[in-house]
Amino acid sequence: MPDPGEPSAAVPVPQPAANPRDRSEAVVAAVATAVGLMTGSLQTREFAGPVLRLLGEASGVSRAYLFEFQRKADGRYLVTQRYEWTAPGISAQIDNPDLQGLDLIDAGYGRWQETLLRGEPIFGEIAEFPPSERPILEAQQILSLLVQPIFAGARIHGMIGFDACSPRAPWDRFEVSVLRIAAQAWGAAVLREERDAQLRHMQRMEAMGRMAGGVAHDFNNVLTVVGGAVEALQGEAAGPAPSGGDRYGRILRQALDQGRGLTRRLLEFSRPGAGQARELDLGEAVARAVPLLRQAAGSRVRVEVERAPAPRVRIDPVQLEQVLLNLVINSRDAMAEGGRVRVEVGPGPAARAAGGAGVAQLRVTDNGPGIPEELRDRVFEPFFTTKAERGGTGLGLSTVYAIVTSHGGTIALGPGTGGGAEFLISLPAAG
Repeated sequence: MPDPGEPSAAVPVPQPAANPRDRSEAVVAAVATAVGLMTGSLQTREFAGPVLRLLGEASGVSRAYLFEFQRKADGRYLVTQRYEWTAPGISAQIDNPDLQGLDLIDAGYGRWQETLLRGEPIFGEIAEFPPSERPILEAQQILSLLVQPIFAGARIHGMIGFDACSPRAPWDRFEVSVLRIAAQAWGAAVLREERDAQLRHMQRMEAMGRMAGGVAHDFNNVLTVVGGAVEALQGEAAGPAPSGGDRYGRILRQALDQGRGLTRRLLEFSRPGAGQARELDLGEAVARAVPLLRQAAGSRVRVEVERAPAPRVRIDPVQLEQVLLNLVINSRDAMAEGGRVRVEVGPGPAARAAGGAGVAQLRVTDNGPGIPEELRDRVFEPFFTTKAERGGTGLGLSTVYAIVTSHGGTIALGPGTGGGAEFLISLPAAG
């Protein structure tokens, strides 16, 4: 498997203009070429290596890299290095465990989190940085650096950074401004990929929903006929003494009830609608559902809830409980030996940026085995299940997806940096 910091063999690395008059001119040429790569048809994993190499060489630094951000319910961020380019003779940090899932505030980088969330860069000589920030940077032999935030729409996606491990001229404002253009282009490319993926998924879900609705109606017609036959059978079997026919009739009736339950789930998936949506406090609604969730989780799975102030949302409370139940049951089934499910409520990134309005976020995590990489793109597909031998229908997570999107929200798999599965649901603020 190729190093994620290396250019893809299928993508030639463009070179900046030959013999640039100065570093600023080289940076401008490199950014122009990099923006062309990022606004084309390449995916992030394909352009990351070439872009970082272009920008790193032009700016005369030792390393260029990208970190992705993951927001926690309490508003803190974990950062993980995803891509890296290094100059010859410079030690790579892509496999440095200290840079995987790093909590910015716990690590002493609260200033970075606050500044980057405002959309402003961090740059300068490490010797002039606050003492709390120096140990990790000095361990990498960094003398000066520049870090630019990357936003995908209103959400911070990560940061692109440039380390100088040997003396270089100070960063000037022109360089900082030009490299910010590269960060903005990277964010636009990430947003384009996310929306393309959402569109493809919605198209698949719409097609599957139409099919599921048709199957449900046809199946229900068959069940109606069978139900009439069962009632006739039980009527004939009724008498002073129990009969075998009566016993078989009860078995058939139970099977019919199960079939009708499946039909209801198919119809819920095919046309969930917004139900009886009303404005509510998401944290309070989740708290009221805790007894039900703990009953569904069973004695071997612990259910924890953490609430932070979040915008009020508009959603059908019954369908919200269905979303929570399906996610908790999905986690329970994945943890045969028991474990923990954590439900966190808080403001989404857009809500914080807007001073409290915008988005509420619901995060559900467990400490089970997690979701294999090769299955992540299929978890919300109708009828896809890894539990077929245990009676799984493959409609639980697809129904969750349908309910959330019908209320104007989004649901996505998180990176699960702490192990286990992670589901991130964002719901728009009421009004």
